[in-house]
Amino acid sequence: MQVLITGSNGFIGSFLVEKCLERDYNVRCLVRQTSDLTWLKDLDIEYFYGELLHPESLVKAVKNVDLVFHLGGVTKAKDPQDYFNGNCQATVNLLDACLKYGPQHQKFVYVSSQAAGGPSLSGQPRTELDVPHPISLYGRSKLEAEKAVIEHGQYRPVTIIRPPSVYGPRDKDIFVMFKNVQKGIFPVPGFGRQRLSMIHVFDLVEGLLLASGSEKGNGEIFYMSGDEEYTLMKIGKCMAASLDKYFLPLFVPFLLLDAVSWINIFFSKIKDKPALLNRDKVREMKQDSWLCSNLKANKELGFQPNMTIENGFKQTVAWYKEKSWF
Repeated sequence: MQVLITGSNGFIGSFLVEKCLERDYNVRCLVRQTSDLTWLKDLDIEYFYGELLHPESLVKAVKNVDLVFHLGGVTKAKDPQDYFNGNCQATVNLLDACLKYGPQHQKFVYVSSQAAGGPSLSGQPRTELDVPHPISLYGRSKLEAEKAVIEHGQYRPVTIIRPPSVYGPRDKDIFVMFKNVQKGIFPVPGFGRQRLSMIHVFDLVEGLLLASGSEKGNGEIFYMSGDEEYTLMKIGKCMAASLDKYFLPLFVPFLLLDAVSWINIFFSKIKDKPALLNRDKVREMKQDSWLCSNLKANKELGFQPNMTIENGFKQTVAWYKEKSWF
């Protein structure tokens, strides 16, 4: 099995590479010349240097490939068009290359995001039957990319996966939350009532491999999450338990977050860098729930998450400590 993985040097992608190698797949990784290859070094893989926004650089990478996992994309951007370039146009370019130069049987698995579906309505977990209503530029750009993948499905087998927040070893975003708890403080937007779905990276990678090998998944979209739902306060308590620490919840009013987001945007333009906290992020924080159901993935793909948040956090903290991140 010849596999191509974009976003292979990232948090999720690097674990997917390792799992594919365990299955004795021949793995190609599309990377930039400037990519940080920390998690890929010493692995028996083939590098293809290219850019998703440079179609000509994708031709060799997709040739003779049986399976494409597309994880590459943009989560932070300086302006709105960057989201659509990095997520939608980049996906269109890769799909075009696959159609023109890839074999007829080639399968395309696209890792989208819960953000493409939007927040859950009336506190009920979102399902694949719900009409998408993304509330962020990131979510809208991922949804547009999904539409291109579905269109590609007229010619080749495709599957779309929408994970919620992903955590585990190597993750830098949730690590910031762990660092705050380590210091005894846990910032909570609003009153901490927001309910969330999450998934451990190991469970997600297993789900991606299930989707890649299932004909039932062809032309389908799947939410892929853990079985439980969490409040921000429960997440904080579980983090504290995994660190053997006590913490003080710091409730941050949304008005303050709005003000900080405007300030961040102002300085991001001066520094010519994406704002870490922007209006979209605050809008997402204000939603009552970001829940999704994995029932369809369970029934049609046999997906079953194994990692509870308690065990997942303990394992993640152990890895952080082993690597001296704390």
